[in-house]
Amino acid sequence: MGMENNYSNYKPRMKPNQPNKLNMGRTILISFSFFTVLLAWTYFNFKVPLLLDEALPNFPGKDTIRGLIMALDNIVAVLLQPLFGNMSDKTQSKFGRRMPYIFFGTVLSAICYILIPFIQILFGLILIILLFDIFMCSFRSVAIAILPDYTRDEVRSKASGIQQFVSNMGGVIAFVIAPLISMIPNPPESLDRYLGFLIIGVLMITMLVLQLLYIKETPTGDKIFKLADHEIEINPNDFTVHERELSTEEKQSKKNVYLEIKTIFKENKDMAFMLLSVTFMYLGFASLETFFSSFAIQYIGFTEGQAGTVLLAYSGPMILSAPLHGIIGQKIGRKKALIGNLILQMVAIGVWSFIYVPLSYQNPNLILAMLLLACVSIPWMGVIIQTFAVLWAISPEGEIGTYTGYYYMFNQAAYTLSPILTGAILDIFNFLGDRRYLAMFPFFLVSSFIALMLFLKVKSGDEDISVDTLKEYQEAYRQDD
Repeated sequence: MGMENNYSNYKPRMKPNQPNKLNMGRTILISFSFFTVLLAWTYFNFKVPLLLDEALPNFPGKDTIRGLIMALDNIVAVLLQPLFGNMSDKTQSKFGRRMPYIFFGTVLSAICYILIPFIQILFGLILIILLFDIFMCSFRSVAIAILPDYTRDEVRSKASGIQQFVSNMGGVIAFVIAPLISMIPNPPESLDRYLGFLIIGVLMITMLVLQLLYIKETPTGDKIFKLADHEIEINPNDFTVHERELSTEEKQSKKNVYLEIKTIFKENKDMAFMLLSVTFMYLGFASLETFFSSFAIQYIGFTEGQAGTVLLAYSGPMILSAPLHGIIGQKIGRKKALIGNLILQMVAIGVWSFIYVPLSYQNPNLILAMLLLACVSIPWMGVIIQTFAVLWAISPEGEIGTYTGYYYMFNQAAYTLSPILTGAILDIFNFLGDRRYLAMFPFFLVSSFIALMLFLKVKSGDEDISVDTLKEYQEAYRQDD
């Protein structure tokens, strides 16, 4: 075996975690990369539909076209997420297998993000959005996959809770930006158009610098970047690096990361139902995320600043509940926690669909809207956290990056379809004027119900770590000390 594949030469640069104990500081730092993802996307989904509303002329079918444009950037993510996840599983770099993607992806994404509001020609706006999404998806799944690399299985639900807590702070910051900008006295013309994007671009780079200073991945090679022809394993016990030997059948099936999806649906029913469930989870959620700012302003009658304030009730309670969801997942099981949260979310969406929305037309009650939105966001956080914990549990050994990429492939497929479907539904009811938004939340409710039915078919994913494995971890940790 050549020098570049002799992984025993590459020593861990971070101290292993203690058995049965989560390294809180390291988990928070690892979470900064996904913090930047949610920071950027939250403000993007709030502001870009409004920019497109300005750029598009008023005519029948405008909502469908706006939804289609919002979905175009996600098409790139559907195609590229599994590829980047799989590439990171095979990356040989002196900086580790995940951090090169996080570094280059964050820098290039931040540059594109800052440019978005300055481009007012529709074609140019679509182009910069597509470039932004390409760079974002180069590290989005990687930002999640790095966590289980350096976290033992027995505390991954807690780690996922902390990761979501930290990451969704980005959502809170993003929603705070719009109200704060609206409070600036006598602002220069169009300040609210570009200032938020500029602030977030700077924050993305700041979070990246902090992570580079403190997260030292175990090297997997002696170059800046090279792809191996095999998958590389990071032992979550001692952070050592190993090559995963593949059988002849595996090598044949791994020739194309996209062909592997066919194998999943033929041979791994649990993963297949998991990915389909994820699609419908996000199909409904993406409709709310994409059109909520327009719904709040046009239907309820909020100002843009008030709409941003309402959305704080989405992110604020959600992130505060994240650590609790992690603990609950450890106590009662990941699957039970996920199912319970899906049911609670459906109840909350039902209240929106059949009680609140019909009674709230041009009635901007800020406090009530915030309370009811929190009832949706809290269980939604539980769904997200337990979804990742189950996904990691049923992913094949050494392929967490690849399967996290598949997760985002189906996630982004939902983000692609949802704005188009929701926009078309709104256009069908266009004769109702602003009241067409009555149809938005029932679509969310139906999607959540289908997601629940699909997830109930997932049979594995809740296994506890074995006693023998735990003893092995404890012995290795004592030897490390």
